[in-house]
Amino acid sequence: MLTSLAFRNILKSKGRSIITLLLSTFTTIFFIIYVAFLDGSHHQFIKSSLEIYTGYAHVNLNGYRDEGGYDDLIEDAKSIDAILKNDSSIKTYSPRFETYALLSGDEKAVGSLIAGIIPSREKTLSKLQESLIKGEYLSDNDTNAIYIGSELAKRLKVDVGSQIAMVGSSIDYSIAADLFTIKGIFKTGLFEFDSQSAFVNKSYLDTVMLSDNIASYFTLNFHDNNNIDKMTINLQALLPSEVEAVNWKILLSALVQAMLVDSIFNYISISIFFLVIFFVIMIFSYVNIYTRAREIGLLRALGLTSKDIFGMLFVEILILATISIVVGTIIGASIAYYYELHPIVISGIAETYKEYGVVSDEIPMNFDLFTIAWNALTIFMLNLAAIIYPVSKINKLTAMEAMRYV
Repeated sequence: MLTSLAFRNILKSKGRSIITLLLSTFTTIFFIIYVAFLDGSHHQFIKSSLEIYTGYAHVNLNGYRDEGGYDDLIEDAKSIDAILKNDSSIKTYSPRFETYALLSGDEKAVGSLIAGIIPSREKTLSKLQESLIKGEYLSDNDTNAIYIGSELAKRLKVDVGSQIAMVGSSIDYSIAADLFTIKGIFKTGLFEFDSQSAFVNKSYLDTVMLSDNIASYFTLNFHDNNNIDKMTINLQALLPSEVEAVNWKILLSALVQAMLVDSIFNYISISIFFLVIFFVIMIFSYVNIYTRAREIGLLRALGLTSKDIFGMLFVEILILATISIVVGTIIGASIAYYYELHPIVISGIAETYKEYGVVSDEIPMNFDLFTIAWNALTIFMLNLAAIIYPVSKINKLTAMEAMRYV
C-alpha cells in the first residue's frame, strides 16, 4: 500500500518530482566530475614528475639512496640486467651511471650531474628526447657528445656545437677529464633539473670513468604501474639480497607528502561540498513535505500511523533518488571517461607553473569505477538522510493540526 501511494504521489506531483530528480541528478554529475578532476590532476602531476627522468622504480644496491657515491654501485650490472630481462612484469628498463663533475665553458665553470645513459632505451623510459629544443638527441654510437639542460647551457654561456671540458673523479678516485661537444639542449620545464643535468652515452662515459659493467642503478617501468607496490615486492624476490627494488613512492617521498597534504585540503573541500548538498536537499525536502501537510493530515485521519507516513515518504525519495543517481552516474562517468581519453587542454598552464613541475597543458580526468561508485553511493545516502528531519517534524503534528496547517 505504501509503495502504491508513493508511486501515485510521484505521478500526481510531476513538477515537484521532476525538480527533485534534476537536483539529485545534477548533484551526482557535478560531484563525480569534481572528484575525477581532482584525481586526474594528481595523477597527471605524478606522471609528469616520474616520466621526465626518475621512472616508476629503481633497482640499486642497499644504501645507495642514503649514501650515494661510488661505494654503493652495482658492480656486476650484467647479472642484474639478465634478471630484469627475464622478468615478464617489466615493460622496459635501462642502467644509468651518475656522477658529479665540473663542467667548464669558455667563460664559466659549473658543477653538474653527469649521467651515462643508453639513449635508445631512454626514449621509452623518460622524456629526455621529447624535451629537445635545439640540436640533436644522443645516439648509442656517440663518443664525446653531451646533451645538456637549457638552464645549464645559459649558466655556462654555451650553445650547440660548443665544447665544454669536464673534470671529475673516476670510480677508482683518480682524476677523470675529457672534452665534450654539445650535441643537443633540452628543456623539461623543471628549472632545477634543467640547470644541473647533462647526459652522455653510457658506453663512452664508462671508458672515461672506468665504469664498465657498473651502474649506479637501473630505472624501469612495469606493464602495470598502477600496482607498483606489488610489482616491486615480486621483483625484490628475484634480486640478490644486497640489491633492492624501490618504487616511486619511496624515491619521491617529498612529492608523496606534498600530494598527501593536497589530498587533505581536497577532503576538506569535499566535506564542505557534502554539507552544502545535504542542507540544500534537506531544505528542499522540508519545503516539499510541509506543502503537503494537509494531505498528510488527511492520511493520518484515515488511519495511517506516523511510521506509515515515514515509510510512504521514504519510498518516494528512494524511488526518485535511485532514478536520479543511476542517470547522474551514467552521465558523470561518461564525461569522466571521455576526458580521460581526451584531456582538457588549458593553454599556457605548463609555462606558468613550470617551476612546480607542471610540464603539460593537459589536465585529464581519472575514470575509476570504484571512486565513481562511492561518489554515487554518498549522494544516494545524503538524499535518504535529508528527509529524516522534515518527516520527523511533520509527524509531530496531530491529524487536526496537519489538516489546518497553512
